[in-house]
Amino acid sequence: MATFAEAFEVVDRLVLEENDQAMVVQPMVTSDDTGLLLVTEPMEAQVNLFGTNGALMGTLGAKGEGPGEFLFPMTAHRTRSGEIVVTDVMSQRITFFAADNDPAPEVIPSPVPGALSAQDLGDGRFLLAGADPAERPPRLLHIWNRESGEIERSFLPMGVPEASLPFAVSFSAANATLVGDTIWAVWALSDTLYKFDIAGERLAAVPLSLARPMGELSAGNGGLTDPREIQRVFDALTQVYKAFVLDSGEKVVVSMQTREFGSVWDILIIDSEGATVWKAANMPRLLTVDQGVFYFKDPESVLPNHWLVARRKTDA
Repeated sequence: MATFAEAFEVVDRLVLEENDQAMVVQPMVTSDDTGLLLVTEPMEAQVNLFGTNGALMGTLGAKGEGPGEFLFPMTAHRTRSGEIVVTDVMSQRITFFAADNDPAPEVIPSPVPGALSAQDLGDGRFLLAGADPAERPPRLLHIWNRESGEIERSFLPMGVPEASLPFAVSFSAANATLVGDTIWAVWALSDTLYKFDIAGERLAAVPLSLARPMGELSAGNGGLTDPREIQRVFDALTQVYKAFVLDSGEKVVVSMQTREFGSVWDILIIDSEGATVWKAANMPRLLTVDQGVFYFKDPESVLPNHWLVARRKTDA
C-alpha cells in the first residue's frame, strides 16, 4: 500500500449493500453515465445495480435458461438508448433489458460463441469482444448489426506464432473501451494497446512497458500433463486485463498474474503519446474508473463488497 499511496489518495471506503437478493462474490464492474455501477456476478448469474454510495438500486436476471435469466453472465453495459445489455458466455446469448424496466427483455443468440461483452457503437451496431474458438486464428473484436443479426466485420486477430496458437486460444479474453468514435483494446497475451476507429480500422498500436514481463508462450500445449507444472506455466504469464481512458488522454492499463489461490494485480499509466507515467506491481485490484474516480477492491478486507474509492494525486 505504500507504493499505492504514492499515486493515489483514498477518498472513501465503500461497502456495497448486500441482502437476500444480491451478493457481491466475483464482481465484474462497468459504469455508466447515470451514476450507477453495473456489477455482473458470473457465479450468482445476475447483474446488481449500485449507486456510487454503495446502495443497491436493483437487480437483473437470475439463474436459469429462460428470458432474462443467465448461466454465466460476464459483463453489462448501458446502451445509448438506456437499455442494459448483458452477455452470457455459457448460454451464448445477448440479453437487452429495457430502460423502463419492462419485464420482457429481448434475448438474442450470440453470433460470436465466446462473446464476453457488447457495447453500443451507434446506428444499431455493437462491438462484441471475445472469440469464436473454431476460427484459426481467432479474431477478438467484432462489429455486429443487431437488426440484421450479421457480423459486419471481425478484427484484432491473435498475433502469435502458429505453433503457440493451441496454447494461446485458452486466453481469448479481450477488453475494449469506447471513447467517442475510437476503440481502445487489449488482449490478454499481447503487451500492446490497440487503437481502432468504430469501423474496425486500426489506427495505432502502442507498446506497453508492463510492471512484470509478459512471459513466454508455450508451443502446442507445452507437453505438460502434471497439473502443478501447468499451473506454474500459467502463473509465469502476465495477462493484460483492462484499459481505461482518462479525460486527460492518459490510459490506465491493468494486468495480472494468476496464483494458485488467486491473482496479483499491476497498474501501468501511460500518457497520450504512449510514454510511461507510472507503473507498479502488487496493486489492489482496479475494478473500474468512472469520471476520474478509481474503484479498487480493498486489500485490507477479505470481503469482495469492500472497496476503496480513490483519486490520483496529480488530479487532487
